[in-house]
Amino acid sequence: MRITDPALRGKILEALGDPDSPRILHALGNVPKNAQTLADETEIPLSSIYRKLAVLRAAGLVLVKSSEITPEGKRQDLFAAAVTEVRMGLGKGGVELELIPTDESASRIWFKLFNS
Repeated sequence: MRITDPALRGKILEALGDPDSPRILHALGNVPKNAQTLADETEIPLSSIYRKLAVLRAAGLVLVKSSEITPEGKRQDLFAAAVTEVRMGLGKGGVELELIPTDESASRIWFKLFNS
């Protein structure tokens, strides 16, 4: 999926400019994880994980796969990577981005487009 919207392209580049973003995306891999697990695996403080996940979600690079209720009665989101690959190049208009979505994020996009 080629990103042509300049605002979205800016959000993606900003999100990827954070040195922790690749670590978070890599830690997500193919298994949805909650924020605490991501913090433990990446050794990024939990408060920073939440902030960085919000930026990655706004850029469309991470999605909430599901939510669960903990034994303490708190809601806990399970996060998943929305892309398997980000391709970047230089074109006539500057930086060009292409995102290769995961199967799940592709089906969510399809559902939103055709079930509005």
